[in-house]
Amino acid sequence: MLNDISLEKSSFNESQQIKKVGENDYKVKDFGLGNYQLTKTDISYIVYGACFLASGGGGPIGMALLFMDKMINDADVMYYVNPDNLEANKNISLVAGLGSPDKIFEGFGQTVSLNAFSEMNDYLTQSGQKPLSYLMPVEMGAMNTLIPFIISARKGISVINGDPCGRAVPEMSMNLFNINQLPLNPVILTSDTDESSGHYQKIIVQVKDAEDAENQARRFAKSHNSTAGIACYPMQGADLNCSMLSDKNGAKFIQWTVGFAWNLGRNMIESKNYNEFLKFLDSFSLPSYKLFEGVITHKEERKISGFDAGKITVSNGDETFFIYYKNESLLAWNVTRKCYVAMGPDSINFLARKDAQPFSNSDINSDPKKNSKNISLGTEIGIIGLCAYEKLKSTVLVNLFLSNIQETLAAFPEDNVPVPARYIPLPDLMSHYNG
Repeated sequence: MLNDISLEKSSFNESQQIKKVGENDYKVKDFGLGNYQLTKTDISYIVYGACFLASGGGGPIGMALLFMDKMINDADVMYYVNPDNLEANKNISLVAGLGSPDKIFEGFGQTVSLNAFSEMNDYLTQSGQKPLSYLMPVEMGAMNTLIPFIISARKGISVINGDPCGRAVPEMSMNLFNINQLPLNPVILTSDTDESSGHYQKIIVQVKDAEDAENQARRFAKSHNSTAGIACYPMQGADLNCSMLSDKNGAKFIQWTVGFAWNLGRNMIESKNYNEFLKFLDSFSLPSYKLFEGVITHKEERKISGFDAGKITVSNGDETFFIYYKNESLLAWNVTRKCYVAMGPDSINFLARKDAQPFSNSDINSDPKKNSKNISLGTEIGIIGLCAYEKLKSTVLVNLFLSNIQETLAAFPEDNVPVPARYIPLPDLMSHYNG
């Protein structure tokens, strides 16, 4: 309930930047089998945790689990590497997939990311460089955190324990690599492998910026069954190593997020207990708040600029919440009190109360014949707010989030929700909300 929000759950003071050390923080660096090896069960933990951390985005968890079952065998071993152990001269790339969930549920898109990885590998070796040794998830989300591990299962490559977003984001420009002006080119786009010919389509482009890269990727996907693989941001371990000797690299991405996702996901899967999970979540240093509990009563989507602008309505009989999203959840609005409750870059995350099942906006009211993790209208849920990492609160990123919030609210003019004039951090909103 709303009055369950506890100000004591905030683990830092915004003005003094004092951060608590969570009792379980150490677990994000050493997880899985040991010796940096992971099993398929470990990957399922990561998928669950990444889905929760994705602020309603990152693709349907039902689709990610289907993908995982098709692409990873029970006997496969995957590998990860911590940010402070990256070898200076080894090559890194982001590899991801994008596309229509409907098409992916139909079986398209299974090879696009593997093809993008292979093409980046070939590009590097043909340029006289070493092949790829490390991959990094493009964001926290059920699908795009999974994809590097699918490649790890096939190619034996290690996945870096971190990502440039700390959550899922609506636009490629909203990541720390872009904010820190890391080299993006070349951008390699690939299609699925054609089963009859064994071939796939590819393009290698030099883009102006992250926005240009995303636009080109979307155009490419439209011509290839609404799916595409993308490989970009080639760099070396020295560019991201976060040991004490290279701490200048810490601002370039969020460290330890894969390990964080693994820990959260294991608790969800093994306990299936909503309240136990919230207690476990509070044992980490990232501040969290229970924003609302109620029943999903409605979901509405409207297209804007090729994205799904949507609104989830949740009610508990006394009060009603709107969650506005542009693929990812960006703004929580209390309709009854007429006030903001959370806004990006802080994240707005969902859990089913009966079993602590995480889910995305696209899992809500989806086709249960295709999506085994469909969340139907009438499901009782908790809405959990997570404070953004400090690195995500730069002026440039905050302005990008505000712009996306404005665009999303413009799709629902009849709601008369005012566009935020500025970003209000979650602890400040909670203080006012509960005060």
